[in-house]
Amino acid sequence: MLDPLFLWLLLPLGFVLGWALRRNMASQSTHSLSTEQLGGLLSQLESDDPDRAIAALTAVAELDPSTVELHMTLGRMFRKRGEVDRALRVHEALVARQGIAPSLHDQARYELAQDYMTAGVMDRAEQLFAALADQGKYVTVSLEAIRTMHEQARDWKPAIDAARRLEAAQGESQRAAIAQYFCELADEARREKKLSEAIRQARRALDEDPGCVRAHLMLGELNEADGEFAAAAKAYLRAFEQDPRFLPDVIEPLRRCFEKTGDREAYLQFLADAREMSSSSLPILAEARLLAEGGIDPFEHLAQGLEARPSRAVLADFLEVLERQPNVIASGLDKPAARLREALVRLMETAPRYQCSHCGFSPRQLFWQCPSCKHWGTTAPADDIMKV
Repeated sequence: MLDPLFLWLLLPLGFVLGWALRRNMASQSTHSLSTEQLGGLLSQLESDDPDRAIAALTAVAELDPSTVELHMTLGRMFRKRGEVDRALRVHEALVARQGIAPSLHDQARYELAQDYMTAGVMDRAEQLFAALADQGKYVTVSLEAIRTMHEQARDWKPAIDAARRLEAAQGESQRAAIAQYFCELADEARREKKLSEAIRQARRALDEDPGCVRAHLMLGELNEADGEFAAAAKAYLRAFEQDPRFLPDVIEPLRRCFEKTGDREAYLQFLADAREMSSSSLPILAEARLLAEGGIDPFEHLAQGLEARPSRAVLADFLEVLERQPNVIASGLDKPAARLREALVRLMETAPRYQCSHCGFSPRQLFWQCPSCKHWGTTAPADDIMKV
């Protein structure tokens, strides 16, 4: 038996078939479909006998060419239910059929391409989508499907080609997505230890989209790995300027780079700018670290920071400093403070660190393409300030 949802979806199909029957009976057609035949057709659908149902629908289509659309509706329903083999049979029969309107034939080819894509037969799907696009049929959706297939296969050069064709067809920029594809190529080169190629691809990403935060971050990482610390610092700073939300991803690399170049003043200026440009509590933590390295107790600095920008990270550092205060040790409160800090650290270790601005998906690691909504470049570090 079919599931109840599928039966509900079949009701409109039954109404349309009934309408076709009544119209043909009223016209005294010698090929009219009897009420018993219509009832048998619906019974076949209800008993999950699609082959006989398809045959019956074909008979109806011979009486009324508009019922070709019913075949496609049935095929789509099969595909949505996961019965891709049945969808393929329906749409293949339509594509092979003679005498149907060209627009319906094109629609059947598009549905068949989607069937192949769902079934994982990507070469056949791409052939059909490409043929449709070349003929000016279903151009944007076909090119979008081709691009999606290459994304799934991590085949970035054909994805770039498809995106460029889509840009021309839609008249809408695809540069942000293309820049992400070049970043993927740079990542592949980096994994293969091809540093110069990785840098070249990252720069091509910036040629496409100068505001691509990922490409700036990648150039920072690549230059730092190559010992080019001044160039790395420049790239990290550019990433932060493009999107201050990425402060958590640049603050520590910048500390390393400025330490290597010996430019303490530049690092202090960066922290001051970060306080102005970002609501994050991280500059407070970095300043506290500098105070401690200089032999100054950061207790008061962290206390003020906790009041100004309360976050779990500031509270954890504050508790760590609090544990070492002589009066706290004397009162025996150092141990409860330590336990509270340990619990807070465990909570921080499991809390989401990033969030997609499009769908709200909140992972602990950064995905440049959101695993949930599949949008590129919409995931960024989450705000660390505790809301009261």
